[in-house]
Amino acid sequence: MTPDERRDLRIGAVAAALLACGALRLLLMPDLPPFELVPVLAAGLWFGRRWALIVAAVAGAVIAVDAVLSDEGDLWVAAAQLALLGLTAWLVSALAERARQADAELQRIRPLQDVLAPRKPPSLPLLELASRYIPAQAGVSGDFYQVAEARNGAAVLVIGDVVGKGLTAARRSIFVRAMVTACAPYLDDPAAILRTVNTELVHQHGASAQFITMLCVVVQPDMTLTWASAGHPPPVALVDGEPLGRLQTGHPLGIAPEIAELEVGHAALPAGGILLYTDGLTDARPPGRSFQPFGESRIGLFLQELDGATPEEAVEHLTRAAHAFSRGSLPDDLCVVAVRPRFQERWYESGAAASAVADPAAGRTAAEVDAGNSGAAHPEAVHAADAPRAREP
Repeated sequence: MTPDERRDLRIGAVAAALLACGALRLLLMPDLPPFELVPVLAAGLWFGRRWALIVAAVAGAVIAVDAVLSDEGDLWVAAAQLALLGLTAWLVSALAERARQADAELQRIRPLQDVLAPRKPPSLPLLELASRYIPAQAGVSGDFYQVAEARNGAAVLVIGDVVGKGLTAARRSIFVRAMVTACAPYLDDPAAILRTVNTELVHQHGASAQFITMLCVVVQPDMTLTWASAGHPPPVALVDGEPLGRLQTGHPLGIAPEIAELEVGHAALPAGGILLYTDGLTDARPPGRSFQPFGESRIGLFLQELDGATPEEAVEHLTRAAHAFSRGSLPDDLCVVAVRPRFQERWYESGAAASAVADPAAGRTAAEVDAGNSGAAHPEAVHAADAPRAREP
């Protein structure tokens, strides 16, 4: 059915309902309740305020004629019905127009969703990544993540959440992502990245209550990572959901020109990987205030169920669990990113692991065979000789 055909059908339905109510009131049932509300509601929902008021005026005229033809005492009842029709037409059409405006804004923002949280993260040579983004029931807000290449082969991973919803929040998220991309090639310090982004955000847009929480993680080629947080949850281990460390976080971005007391965490990237998430995951809950949120503890429980899952499996399992927990009605946007080393053997480690390959014939390692042939007393001599070459990139 084309839009024009659908519109014509709706006009016919409203006209038929209005005629039916008028015929019933004038010919058969003078004391009919205000059934004219049905065509008024339909006109308000389908066509807006003007047509709702026109239908209400026509229905009111029929009610007035019926009151004049009836006993004089019915005039007060007719006046009350007229007031009810007018008020209903105004309120319903106003709500319908607001809903249409929200839907139009949502359609404008939809193309930005893949920009803020791409469905497929970029491919990195040393890291395996996966992500999921689920908008809240109320529409798109400012949750985002970004993966950028930093200097010396490092990777910058950020995830953040803008207070508020709609186009304004999405624009602030886009600005922050652009700033991260711009400064990543020159910085590999997460605290410096956060401070740079915050300074430029305040300089361009001024201090605002529409702040942004953001976590910045930098992964070096040797699989060591550093992170800093501006009011955002810390990274957690992908195998059990335990935080990598509890640091003193700075205030969110966009509140003040400077971020004080911003600590930087240091750790080796766990072999099982890490998870970054927004509070849409922990705050997921069923409708109603009496229910507890999803919480951090459930993140660990669901990750432990997977027993060493891939990043793709982990983000899929978590988002499905949170969506089911909230009964399909998330109160806030949900964004998760999982990262783990692409290779189990790390290139920067000592050559001992690489040279300790079993000799199937003699039951000895290759290092022991080489040590015996060269007269070396211990295989560590071979390892020490190989170690400088193993550390070269």
